[in-house]
Amino acid sequence: MTRINWREASRWWSVRLSAFGSLLYAAMILMPERLLDLWTMMPAELRAMLPARADAWLGMILFALVIAARLSPQPLRDPRPRPAERGAVPARAIGGTAMVAAALTLAIAGLREDEGKRNTSYVDIAGVATSCFGHTGPGVRTGQHRSDAECETLLRRDAQAHLAGALACSPELAERPNQLAAVTRLTFNIGVAAYCRSSVARHFAAGRWREGCDRFLAFWFAGGRAVRGLLLRRQRERALCRTGLPV
Repeated sequence: MTRINWREASRWWSVRLSAFGSLLYAAMILMPERLLDLWTMMPAELRAMLPARADAWLGMILFALVIAARLSPQPLRDPRPRPAERGAVPARAIGGTAMVAAALTLAIAGLREDEGKRNTSYVDIAGVATSCFGHTGPGVRTGQHRSDAECETLLRRDAQAHLAGALACSPELAERPNQLAAVTRLTFNIGVAAYCRSSVARHFAAGRWREGCDRFLAFWFAGGRAVRGLLLRRQRERALCRTGLPV
């Protein structure tokens, strides 16, 4: 038995015209007075332009249009994702699968070590106001104090956002929790946009997992200078990224 993809079928003009005709026919049966009111409200000049017994011709006209639309080639939506849609991940999907949830847990545990926690906001080595576990943004002001619970909430929220950004650029990570966790930690530091245009993402898209993991080591500069702490962080992320990959 052939199954019809009604979401795709709704794009066909033959289906749309048939639906319109069915609704109009139902209205003529169920609400003739309302249609008559609409007819009388129509400007006299417009009514004069319509042929006599237009209602009798309406069904035949709609039928002819449906046949013409059905015979005409109607473009189907390309099933391949468009560039802007590639790997787009709904917010509700984050944490919705076991592998993604595992990646998020791994990432958060690593980020606690990577970032460290400072309850009072400070300026980091790049000159950015930072709070808790590396949280930044317009709401962060130097000297601002947050509780431990607030810091944990911000960490989870930020990790989820960066994980979603990583999946949007690299949907192939969805079934690779170690690599996804490592990339989440990386994007937490360099930003989603930088990751998406990086050689790491390009290698992953091509299925070159080890090469992509090795490229983590390229990101250990801040403010134009090499930072040993960032190199050590990249090495930890790289080690996690290579976990479970075939030798």
